[in-house]
Amino acid sequence: MSEFPSLKPAFTAQLKSGAGWAVGNVAKGDTVQVVPIVSGTLRSEKSYGVDIDAEFQHGADTVRILPTNDYMNINVDSVFKTKSGSYLVYKYTGMVAIDAEVMAIFTMSPDKKTTAFGRAFTQIKFETGDQALRPLEHGVFVGSAHFVVGENGEVTIETKISQVTH
Repeated sequence: MSEFPSLKPAFTAQLKSGAGWAVGNVAKGDTVQVVPIVSGTLRSEKSYGVDIDAEFQHGADTVRILPTNDYMNINVDSVFKTKSGSYLVYKYTGMVAIDAEVMAIFTMSPDKKTTAFGRAFTQIKFETGDQALRPLEHGVFVGSAHFVVGENGEVTIETKISQVTH
């Protein structure tokens, strides 16, 4: 089994979403919605070797619900600013399994509730001009996410990010 990669816990990202814009059904059959991200954080796990405590600056999530309505592709492009003043591009692509709880989130149903982990998985990429953070650009990172519904109905996407190691 030593041939298989391992996962090293690295970061927790929390992205609070705003009201989305329904682009509609596009030519290839997907239903597209663009969801702005209004705030968020990216923080290192204590055991990880790179220390990041960053605040969200800008970004959005392009959501593509597949014609079968059982999965959606997600594509986030965003920028964070670290406490030291460096900027970090944070991008991910992924898949979310759609069920009634996930649809309640995306339709902003009054019945929406926090979901469990296990439906949403991502591949994360980082870019930065900060030499101290440059090793992140050469790592392979994956995430498991869930949707957290706050007291006022706002939705935060919380992602537990791990680095793939051997």
